[in-house]
Amino acid sequence: MNFQYIKNLILDIKELGISQFIIIIILFIQISIVTRGLGTSKYGQAVLVLALIAIIFRTLHARNSDVTLLMLKNHGSSMFSLSLIYDFLIGLICYFFCLLVFQSQLNSLFGNYNISFALNILLISRIFQTFSESSKAVLIFNGKFKRFALVETVANLFRFLTIVVLFNLNATIENYLLGQAAFCFAYGIFSLFICREYFIISEISTQNFLDYFNKFKLDYLKQRFDQLVGIIPQHLDLVILGYFTDLSTVGIFRIAKRLVEPITYIVSVITPIVQNNLSKDNIRVNFSILVKSFLLPISMILIAVYFFFGENLISLISGTTFQEAYYPLLVLLIGYLAYLNTFWIRQLLLFANLIHFHAYSRLISLFVFLLSSFIFVSNLGAIGIAIALSLSMVFQKIYEFYAYYKNIKQN
Repeated sequence: MNFQYIKNLILDIKELGISQFIIIIILFIQISIVTRGLGTSKYGQAVLVLALIAIIFRTLHARNSDVTLLMLKNHGSSMFSLSLIYDFLIGLICYFFCLLVFQSQLNSLFGNYNISFALNILLISRIFQTFSESSKAVLIFNGKFKRFALVETVANLFRFLTIVVLFNLNATIENYLLGQAAFCFAYGIFSLFICREYFIISEISTQNFLDYFNKFKLDYLKQRFDQLVGIIPQHLDLVILGYFTDLSTVGIFRIAKRLVEPITYIVSVITPIVQNNLSKDNIRVNFSILVKSFLLPISMILIAVYFFFGENLISLISGTTFQEAYYPLLVLLIGYLAYLNTFWIRQLLLFANLIHFHAYSRLISLFVFLLSSFIFVSNLGAIGIAIALSLSMVFQKIYEFYAYYKNIKQN
């Protein structure tokens, strides 16, 4: 184990690391409040509503920060102001598309939740949250990791406090949605505020935006295709499970997934460092040492923690009614650890203009997920969808590693 490398890495990521640690603690307390307040069925209903919104917004806009990073790298910092206009326009399109779906027959797949005041506020807040993508990109590009960490911490803290106050008044799905809206508003508005020095209003004109779009559209289309095929396993898992089972099982599976998702926070800590280096053509990250000296040891610790203490963790956070989440959690752990140890490959493909290989890997993932869901979910329920999701992640990462080895490492 290379202890000097670990020491240097920790120094690089300390601000983001502290931020993500605080967010994880807040997240666990928040999950406890929400799940104990709503119970399995109402929690299942709530997460299906959030899944529908996530599918639409993420398909059209998620990871736009990656495209903005490429624009900043290739065309300069003036791209930030124009990308905010794009964020807003896409946010509006997503908002109206969500309203349309919630009033259509498709809503039956998401628990038939009617449009309410709280839901409408949440949808409006998601428009504001779109600003965070371009803001994230400009902060990473300029190496402002402390600011990036501050934005994430403040937004999560604001959501937590809102949910605590509202659930003390009344533990309802509507109040949970309002808590999520508080996060989206805070994330978007604070992102704009903290990045205000990079905003140049004189850059905004119809001609400049058209020029921006012409430069942007090819990378955007690649990213949208990549996101479209990736969204299905990551968000339709809840929909498929709800179709074959019931809202209570959806709630139980979502807790399993929620408790294993902090693994992605480790990725969130390291990714900005990697992206900053790659955006400046200054590769200081030794990925082989990163995996052997940092990611694999963390993986071993996580396996031990979840295996020996997973049941106690579920009971402590959500109570005994969610105890059935333990085995789905262990199955999901396999896929998430595969992701943890190979997340950096996507970044290399992105900056080498080879992101289409990541899209191909997601097509493989989609095929494996749908086939596995058909085989396992009707008989195994939450465990079945966990198997399908983990298998899809593992097969995706196997192909990504092959693409990396063939197109980057050998060259």
